[in-house]
Amino acid sequence: MSVKVLSVLVLLGSAIYILFSFPKVHPDCGLNVKQLIEKYGFPFENHTVTTEDGYILALHRIPYGRIKNNDHKREPVLIMPGTFATSADWVNMGENSLGFILADRGYDVWLANYRGSTWSRKHVKLNPEVNKEQFWDWSFHDIGIYDLPALLDYILHITKEEKLFYIGHSQGAVDFFALNSEKPEYNKKFRLMIGLAPVGYFSNAKSSFVHFIAAYQNEIQAIVDRYQLYEILPHSPLLATISQTFCNDNSPFQGICAFIFYLAVGHSNQLNKTLIPVIVSNTPAGSSFKHWRHAAQVYISDGKVPKYDYGEQENLKKYGQPYPPEYNLTQITAPVALYYGANDIFCAQEDIDKTASMMRNVVVNKRVPDFNHIDVVCGIDVVKVVFSDILKLMKQY
Repeated sequence: MSVKVLSVLVLLGSAIYILFSFPKVHPDCGLNVKQLIEKYGFPFENHTVTTEDGYILALHRIPYGRIKNNDHKREPVLIMPGTFATSADWVNMGENSLGFILADRGYDVWLANYRGSTWSRKHVKLNPEVNKEQFWDWSFHDIGIYDLPALLDYILHITKEEKLFYIGHSQGAVDFFALNSEKPEYNKKFRLMIGLAPVGYFSNAKSSFVHFIAAYQNEIQAIVDRYQLYEILPHSPLLATISQTFCNDNSPFQGICAFIFYLAVGHSNQLNKTLIPVIVSNTPAGSSFKHWRHAAQVYISDGKVPKYDYGEQENLKKYGQPYPPEYNLTQITAPVALYYGANDIFCAQEDIDKTASMMRNVVVNKRVPDFNHIDVVCGIDVVKVVFSDILKLMKQY
């Protein structure tokens, strides 16, 4: 049989599968964060917070667990997702979701959505579809110095607490680093910061995506400006439907779906392939090109964590010097615990150790074998390997 005939048969078989098969769709597919929280028996509250620079953020709250105890003091926990993620990423693993585990353990859980993501696409003046260049003119720096303090102050005001726990994945960790470097007075408002895949120093990252942007950032910027492609990978219902069709447990293409995940975040044996369509129901959720260009600048900075580089002339106007200043991580005095995977293509051990060495109060720096960049949030063994450790640590603070 010729290769050409074989190819035709494969394509024909694939078409027949798509047309006539009955995909084994996960019951949580297509559910948003509110629907997921309520399906599993938890209360849901929607809050909105406006930042100093005008972005209107959605903040989703699980105020208590499935057994409400009015006599128990529920300490607040603010959880910040990584890039392209939302509040849904902390409740889409069913009973193994960190948001649910914390709520059932008696914590008051607040799930953040950073600017520009699915639930936070509003501004007091700007429209993300009309004022594209202005609306998407931000990086992790702006999330750190505007979004985080607004969220933090709002939660502490509502709960009448002086401190809270903070959990940040990837971008959610660097947001914390930026905030407490630039506004060190906020250190006193954190009981404990837990960084999952905590991006800080970044020069040894092995991500091909970051390497590509770093190598061609000026050329890519020209294309972005010409076609106004300031937003990257917004939420797509079509992509979610495709995922349900091709990535479900009965699909012969599920392995390809898993391979795409491995390319993006690193290979591991921890990916629960059954949950791929559930994850893609809400992720990706959008980010800005400026955020990724800033990340690429950190990557090529020769072991530094600089602020955004606008070019020599603009830097002189903005910073008073030709090169962007660095974040001063020695200003971070809040207790910090770091967890990252050995197979994480964004978090190299050298970079994590350097980040940890710059801060004054690192209580945990744990490298987890076989985990990649997202396994610290949704890996098969994450509850017993990471979450159980986090719960014990939080009791101490």
